[in-house]
This record gives sequence, structure tokens and C-alpha cells, in this order.
Amino acid sequence: MAKSAISTPNLYPLPTPRPGHRFAPAKVGATNDTSVIVLVECPTFCVEDHVAEPVRNVEDISHVSAAPGVSTASFFQRGPHHQVWATVQTDPVAADPRLSSAHIVVEDTHAEYAYLTPEMAEQYADDLIGFASELRHLARTARLHNQANGDSDPDMDEALRRVREGGVV
Repeated sequence: MAKSAISTPNLYPLPTPRPGHRFAPAKVGATNDTSVIVLVECPTFCVEDHVAEPVRNVEDISHVSAAPGVSTASFFQRGPHHQVWATVQTDPVAADPRLSSAHIVVEDTHAEYAYLTPEMAEQYADDLIGFASELRHLARTARLHNQANGDSDPDMDEALRRVREGGVV
């Protein structure tokens, strides 16, 4: 009778990643000539391409999520004037347990970083919702003021028309 492949002594079952993780390839090494591709346990939120962004040591691999954000324009400048975005990050071998745990990093265009626990991020989100409400109130106040006072000169009329249509002056 033929032997089952499962009982063959030189076959080993593959490990199973922890819940919320998957195995992903990563390029590790000092140079391209000495780099190797290894499999690392990667959180399912991670969008990093660990092969395209090689590291010197496997301990240098950190994990980052997609980065939803918001930007604001200015009628004095073209393009986004100020941007804020947030990611979930984890550095599995960090000495600080707050960095090795999943945490939220809020970053802005001025390269300022805020590191938040999940609870801090929820409070920040609540504050942003309140700020959005206040911002709508300010917009309404400015709109009512402009409607009551009319536009002061033809250049202002054209600038306000462009802004109201979503353009830039």
C-alpha cells in the first residue's frame, strides 16, 4: 500500500498567521547583491510593499495602513494649501510598547506628527466633528454678511463668483 504524503517525514506543514495577519514577502539585506526575500507576518491593514521598500534587517520592518486625509485650498494659492492625513502604524520590535502596538499617526503638510492611542483618535475625531460644525457656522455667517452688504467692487464680484463656483481667484 502507498504511503500517505502527510506521513512522509520530510514534509512540514506551513505555519498559520495570527488572526488579523497574513504572510507577505519582504526584501532584507545591506545591498541588492546580499538581499534576500523572506516572509514576514504582516497585519492585514498594512499596505506597504516590503519588497519595493527594502530594509537592512528584518527588525526594521514596520507596518503602515492607507492614509485617508483632508486638504484645504486657499483662494490666494493654487492646489492644496494644507493637508492632514492619518494612518495606523505598528513597529513590532519598538522598545516603547505604545509604538509596538497598533496606533494612529496624524501628519500634516508641515511634517508634524501626532501619535495617538485608539482612544485618543476617537476623541480627536469627535473634536473634528465639532470643528466641522463650527466651520459650517462660520461659512454661514460670512455668506449672510456678504449677502447683506453686497460686493464692494467689480473685482471683488468676479473673485467671489469664482470662489462660489469652486474655483481659484
